[in-house]
Amino acid sequence: MKKGITILLALTFISLSCNCVFARGKKLLSEFPQREIETQIVDTSDTQKVMLAVATTLQDSDYIIQEFEPELGYIRAQKQFKKKHVNKKRVAGESLKLAALSTYAVFTYGSTAYHVADPTRRLSNEFHDKTIVVDTNVSVIPTEDNKTKVRFVFVQKVLQNADGYSFVKSTPTKILRTYEPEIYNEFFTQLNKNIFYEGT
Repeated sequence: MKKGITILLALTFISLSCNCVFARGKKLLSEFPQREIETQIVDTSDTQKVMLAVATTLQDSDYIIQEFEPELGYIRAQKQFKKKHVNKKRVAGESLKLAALSTYAVFTYGSTAYHVADPTRRLSNEFHDKTIVVDTNVSVIPTEDNKTKVRFVFVQKVLQNADGYSFVKSTPTKILRTYEPEIYNEFFTQLNKNIFYEGT
């Protein structure tokens, strides 16, 4: 019996060593460098043409236009998709709970084994794909030198229920302001192409 408990505790320790890895905080950019990444000056004073090109670019990327205000130079769009997003803190917490309940079940000769079902289910749910909602806000503003400034803000929301599973009606448990310059470069490259096509 003691040998079995020793083996179980050793396996529990190994499991915790593998799972209890906390996500390192992502280094955030300061406001001004991030604003530079999000902004591009377009060499045209035709803001209506730029607005149409922005809408086309968003739709080409599977966004659904939520608001389109040409007078205000504002567009809001959204899209949803599934993606694996593991909350390492949640995994660590549920792993600790599972380890404690498993050990307790051994000492009670299995009479409390049913308690391990909940953390096991939560761990399983955590590794399922989550619903990701991407909100974008684009402002199109004329400048004094007959050009147009376009600012594209990209925010991801991870939808997740309390048990770790993902449903469309879940609340956003994590909101990620995206800082990867590649995403903005791709958007503005496609936007410039669509502006050119709008003018032909």
